[in-house]
Amino acid sequence: MALRDVVRKVYNKLLVNNEGYLKYLRSRGVTIGEDVTFHCPGDTHVDITDPHLLTIGDHVNLTGPITILTHDYGWSVVKGKTGEILGNEKPVTIGNNVFVGWGATILCGTTIEDNVIIGAHAVVSGHIEGDSVWGGVPARRICSLEHYREKRASAQVEEAKEYVQLFRARRGRDPKPEEIREYFPLFADPENLCGVHESQTRLMGTCEESLKWMKGAKQYEDFIAFIDDCK
Repeated sequence: MALRDVVRKVYNKLLVNNEGYLKYLRSRGVTIGEDVTFHCPGDTHVDITDPHLLTIGDHVNLTGPITILTHDYGWSVVKGKTGEILGNEKPVTIGNNVFVGWGATILCGTTIEDNVIIGAHAVVSGHIEGDSVWGGVPARRICSLEHYREKRASAQVEEAKEYVQLFRARRGRDPKPEEIREYFPLFADPENLCGVHESQTRLMGTCEESLKWMKGAKQYEDFIAFIDDCK
C-alpha cells in the first residue's frame, strides 16, 4: 500500500468519523463527556496545543466547520514591537446539552453553560449563560431558551404543512410517515413509532420525557388526517 493511501486511511479513521475523532481527542488529553457528536469532524479545527484546557460535557452537538481555540497568538505582535512575551492560554469549557451552529468559533477563555444554542458563524468568548440562545459577531444573547421553545412550539403545524406541500410539489406524491422526520409528534402514536421516529425520541438521552410529552403534543387523529389538512 502506497504511503499516500496509508495517510488517507488514517485521516479518514481519525478525522472523518465522529467516533474516531472523539477517540483521538480523548487520547490527546481532552476531557469529553457522553453523547458528543462532531457532525463534520473532517472540517473541524480543535486546538489541542494544550488539551488539558478543553472540557466538553454530555449531549453536545458540534456542527462543522467549527473552530475551538485554547490559545491566542495575537501577543506575537506585541513581542514583535517590544520583545515582551505575554502569553494567552485559557481554558474552554462547553457544558451539557449544547448545540454549536455551523461555522462558529469558540475563543480561548470561553465558558458555555448548560442548555445553550450557539448560532451559525458566531464568534464566542467569555461567559455564556445557560438556558439561552446566542449568535452574532461577537456573540450576544438573543433570547432565553424558553422563548426559543415557545417560538418553535407555535410554528409546528404551519411548518409541517408547508413541508408536506413542498414535498408534494417537488416529488409529485405525498410523503410517507417516516419521511417526516421532525414534525411527526403532530400525528404519531407514541406507543407505535416507526424506526426513524423512535430514533428521534432517543436523542439527547431524554426518551422517556419525549414519549410523555408526545401524548399531549398530538394534534391529529392519525397520519391520514394530517395529510388531508395539508391539501
